[in-house]
Amino acid sequence: MSRVSLGSFAVIVGGLVLSLELYGLKIIQGLEIQKGSWKSNAMDYAKEMPISLAIWITIAVIIYGIILTLGIERLNRIFTK
Repeated sequence: MSRVSLGSFAVIVGGLVLSLELYGLKIIQGLEIQKGSWKSNAMDYAKEMPISLAIWITIAVIIYGIILTLGIERLNRIFTK
């Protein structure tokens, strides 16, 4: 598998996992509503350590995939202009 293919795969899978994690926040809120105590905003759950760690790992995979796909030289040219 080439570097570009692996990077593209990492971005696609990372994006899918991130969307599932964000949708899962609403599911967690729904389960807590049934228990009787819940936070008013589903994004408040993202501030808790296990969930925020999972989100940051997924974002790191997406960034790594972008670096693999574009290459570090091309990224330097994009951001130094």
